[in-house]
Formats: sequence, structure tokens, C-alpha cells
Amino acid sequence: MNSELIDAEKFEQVIGTLSNRFSANRFQRIKTPAFERYDLYSKVTSSVNRKEMVKVIDPSGEVFVLRPDVTIPITQELSHAHRKLTSEHRFYYVQEVFRRSPDSAEKTERTQAGIEYFCKRSPEVDAETILLALETMKDLKFDDIKIEIGHTAFFHELITQLKLTEYQSDRLKAFIRAKNSVEIEALLTTLDADEAIKHAVTQIPRLYGKPEEVLDRAKEVANTSRMQATLSYLDEVCRRLTLHGFDEHIVIDFGLINRMDYYSGIVFQGYVGRFGKPVLMGGRYDRLGHEFDADLPAIGFACEVETLLKASDNQKIVHGKEEA
Repeated sequence: MNSELIDAEKFEQVIGTLSNRFSANRFQRIKTPAFERYDLYSKVTSSVNRKEMVKVIDPSGEVFVLRPDVTIPITQELSHAHRKLTSEHRFYYVQEVFRRSPDSAEKTERTQAGIEYFCKRSPEVDAETILLALETMKDLKFDDIKIEIGHTAFFHELITQLKLTEYQSDRLKAFIRAKNSVEIEALLTTLDADEAIKHAVTQIPRLYGKPEEVLDRAKEVANTSRMQATLSYLDEVCRRLTLHGFDEHIVIDFGLINRMDYYSGIVFQGYVGRFGKPVLMGGRYDRLGHEFDADLPAIGFACEVETLLKASDNQKIVHGKEEA
């Protein structure tokens, strides 16, 4: 049989598995337009890098983009009907997104699947969403599933006290993401700031591991009431996940600060065994609705079907070698 047909069959199987799981959790499937006005993304704070957008100019000279994101148009559409959230809304999608990558091997068009859960923030709801992410990865029969969980407020509180320039802030975020303690300490030595705060920042890359251990260590550097409240919040989320038997799959990572302009609370990434990058990413974005003059707190996550297939094939290859 033609390998492309086999790939197509696997592709549809993954989409079917995702759709079944999302539907079973009362999420309604929706679709957004393939073309959107460039202004929708250029004026909104989001995770979308404008340089990655695929732009198209229509005969009148207006600039459009091929859909680079799904969360933003869904939030905009919901804001037309609701200026304030009065009841929860559950949506899921499976559709193409288009983004250019510096890596020429990466395709511009990818199929993204995800959920958007518009609801008020609470440990119960956030744990429910992470639980859905874990169940989704289990449905896809992945091994060694891990969810790394962080929170934007913890890091934001520290860098606010440091009074960094935008350039310094960007560099510090990059060093923390890379867990590069040497460069973090070198940057901090150039700053005129309280030594206790500097020490707290150096600890962030080390705040990684089992929830109970990491949260205990984090208490030692939580020097504001907001940071302490964040730790209590994460502790409650992890407690709820443990009650569902997922304690072995949970990791706390306070260095998880990517896309922080987009998210405004808990953030998480899903990993599976023997695959070196996330297969799923998500978090809470309570402020995105403000871009459309609406109060629409929400949490969600997304995954690329192509990445899921690569991760699945990789595990099968490894298992095949082990069995041989």
C-alpha cells in the first residue's frame, strides 16, 4: 500500500481520537476563517510572531493573513456576543494553521487541534483542563507522559522588583528557559538590586521536579503575598491531579516562562518518552479578551497532529528495537 495513504489513515485516526476525547468532555467543535485581516494579529498581544505570518494582499490592497492562530479569532468572535462572561463556553477545533519557520525543514501548513475553555479561574477548572490534556495523551497510547506546570505570576513578581529594561528582561527569560545559571548570574551582577531578589532569580532554573519538593523550595524565595498565593494555587491544582492518580506524571517547572505575554496564569507543556520537544502546550489567558473590550477569562491547550504522529512513530521504532 502507498505509504502516503498509510500516513493519511494514521492522520485521521489521531484526529478521530482527539475529537472523541474533546467531545466526551462536552466541548463543541467550531471552525474559524482561513483568511483574517492582518490587523487582528498585528494589534493584539499574543504568542504569534508577526514575522511568521503568511501574508496575502487582496486586489483592494488590504493585507490578510492565512490563519496563524485559532485562539485569537475565537476570542474575538465570542467578544461580539459577550462583553462579560456569564456562563462557561467550551470549544474545540481541528484545522490548519500557517506559520513560516526559520527551519526550512518545517512545513508552513500544520494541522492544529485544541480546546478553548472560557471560564473563571479556579484550581478546580485548571486541574480539569490539565487532566484533559493527560487523558488525551493517554488516549493516543503514549509512554512516559509528563506534564510540566508553571505559573507566570511567580517570575513576573521577581522581575518587577528588578526593574529591568526590555532588553535585559528578554535576555533573562532566554537564560532561564535554557536553565543557563552561569549567564543568569553574570547578568544579575550588572544590576543594582537587592541581593535577596537576585538570589531568588538564580533559584528559578532549579525549581524543577516533583511538586511537593519544588513548592517547598519555592517558599524560601517567595517574598511577596502574590508569590505565596501562586504557590498555594499550584499546590491545590497538583492535589486535585493526584486525586485522579496522575501524581507520577506531574512536574513543576518555574522556568516555564515561554510566551508569557500571551498567558496570564498557569502554563503547562506535555512531553512523552523519547521525544525531545513538547507535543502539547497550553495555559490560562484571562487578559486576551481585554484586547476586544471584553472580560473573557479562559484556559486552553493545543497540539499539532504532525508532531503527535512523529512522536508516536518514534516510540514505535524504539519499542521495535527493544523487542528485537
